[in-house]
Amino acid sequence: MRLHTNSPSSQSVSPAGQEAAMKHLSIKELLPETDHFMTYEGSLTMPGCHETVTWIVLNKPIYITKQQLYLLRKLMQGDELNAKAPLSDNFRPTLPVNQRLVRTNIDFKWKQGSNCPSMYKNMYYQANTKFVGP
Repeated sequence: MRLHTNSPSSQSVSPAGQEAAMKHLSIKELLPETDHFMTYEGSLTMPGCHETVTWIVLNKPIYITKQQLYLLRKLMQGDELNAKAPLSDNFRPTLPVNQRLVRTNIDFKWKQGSNCPSMYKNMYYQANTKFVGP
């Protein structure tokens, strides 16, 4: 992954409403190369925590350096009244899954002697029996 938080354009936008031209921004370059993921219905991470989000969790992590993390933490957000609010703290503690359904396209039934799942095209669904009615 290449994250260009040290580009002049990323450092020049603060407060909200300002614009800066970016010569090249590829979302594809920010994400790991994978076709496998999990999804679940959840809520926003900030108050009012509305249940309106479909979260997508990729099965590969995104790695960044300490320098990139430092630069991300320096980014600011806000408006005319609060122009220097840090772009951070958009999270809340981990909560129980409750009865949320987690969906995936990852094949967990590996062939005997194989190191990797096959990912054949015949997809199936498997539910946690705890959440299946009688």
